[in-house]
Amino acid sequence: MMDRVRFPGTDIEISALCLGVAEIGVRQTEIEAHRLLDYWVQHGGNCVDTARVYSDWIPGEKHRSERIVGDWLKATGVRGQIVLATKAGHPLFDNSWRVRLSPSELQQDLEGSLETLGTDYIDVWFLHRDNETLPVEEIIDSCDAFVRDGRVKALGAANWTARRIRKANDYASRAGKAGFVATQLFWNLGSRHYRGLESTLRSMDDDAEQLHEAANLVAMPYSSQAGGFFSNWLEGDNVTRLKAEQSGYATKANFQIARLAGEIARRNRVPVGAVVLAFLRSHPFKVVPIIGCGTPAHLAASIEASDFVLPDADWKSLRDVTNHKPGWFHRYLWKRH
Repeated sequence: MMDRVRFPGTDIEISALCLGVAEIGVRQTEIEAHRLLDYWVQHGGNCVDTARVYSDWIPGEKHRSERIVGDWLKATGVRGQIVLATKAGHPLFDNSWRVRLSPSELQQDLEGSLETLGTDYIDVWFLHRDNETLPVEEIIDSCDAFVRDGRVKALGAANWTARRIRKANDYASRAGKAGFVATQLFWNLGSRHYRGLESTLRSMDDDAEQLHEAANLVAMPYSSQAGGFFSNWLEGDNVTRLKAEQSGYATKANFQIARLAGEIARRNRVPVGAVVLAFLRSHPFKVVPIIGCGTPAHLAASIEASDFVLPDADWKSLRDVTNHKPGWFHRYLWKRH
């Protein structure tokens, strides 16, 4: 059974990992998708993360991810056991990427998610993007109404800057309204040295880390496993190694990080994927990595990896690496060898 993490100020407890289902039912049949979700619950997972727009980039059906999750919840009757997260406010793909955070648009997305998921409440409702031209007061007022009427239990911010989250939560605290208790940001062992991040996405930076620790926010990083970059490059075959070398993670700093992560993995006798997840969970605030949904074997490996606790000295070494402090690599090699 995986450890549990509680969201501040709520009765919501989620498993140490969250299952992301952005393309569930795309890379497998719907029967296989339901079996993956069954496997997740049977092995201690209780959090499923979807979004109103997930899979909308694939022709043929809107809201496929939410619909498949909703069908599974109905078929299994496990809604009460699941912490269900979904997201609203994302631009429509045919509408010039205009963020949709007006009161009417948020209402439309929430009602649509509730209907598609076949539920009368969302456990953690994330705003998928921010529109910095809108006052945070207006956005919080809209969301607080949904918390008060019971359709949303807790609020989260996805791809928001620390500055805007701080401003929104300061207002919510002053006004006695619901603020954000969780975030979703692009974050993994190699994210600080990733090249080509899409312009509307936001990554974990120093300011965001300080905010999470000070405000007791739960970080739920997406791309937490770096698209398999470290595992593929260090432990894969020629095909997967080439895939890693052609990805946005293929930077000089990340190859150096990979070598260090590989050494830590060998010394602790765990797969490098365990080091990648443990790095996130070792931070001094609550972190629940969102993992991919591919096959039962992939899920099993991630669940097993969640048991690994990174020794403090190894975490600090990796922390120095990701921060790219001057001379860190040569100092590390001198100390180790």
